[in-house]
Amino acid sequence: MADFAARVSQGHIGRARYLANNESVRNTRTTIMALPLTLKGISSAFAAAQTLVDLATEQANQASDERNEKEINDLSLAYGKGATGRGMASGASKAIKELEKEQKTRSTRMVRDGLDAALLDIATFYRDVMMVQAGSSDALINKELENEINAYAANNKPATTINKINAIMAARTNLGHNAAPLLTIEALMCVLAR
Repeated sequence: MADFAARVSQGHIGRARYLANNESVRNTRTTIMALPLTLKGISSAFAAAQTLVDLATEQANQASDERNEKEINDLSLAYGKGATGRGMASGASKAIKELEKEQKTRSTRMVRDGLDAALLDIATFYRDVMMVQAGSSDALINKELENEINAYAANNKPATTINKINAIMAARTNLGHNAAPLLTIEALMCVLAR
């Protein structure tokens, strides 16, 4: 497990620990890493894009739901919710609305960060393909996919692999510039499906 976590996290200690200690994160990564192998045409590209966005959204929601509720409850208590007397102090509803807006922004950022991490994982698949195409298969990041990587490398040209890696990096840049996540990932998956 430690070898796997160290390899796929590419030296990021926090991510390695997170992968090693969380089975659902490993399962999500397995789903993500299978996506390039499912890309056979436009319909599979759109399905893969939806899967990727759904996974990122689900992870963001899991990470934020409990925290958001606690923040709202804490803020409400700070403004006097549940206290005897007049009730909540003036300005409470405005403060709660501002907090909810901040939470929504944070949730959107978490989805984008999740997509970015997933795209980096997918990029490692194509990096491994490129390594095999260059004749250096001993340094694979995704050793658990070695057979699939070898087959993919044999059936595709190195220039195609490089174009796919470039498309992934362009999609990451677009996400960083607040492009619509689903449209960005759909466009990317259509490129990867070629």
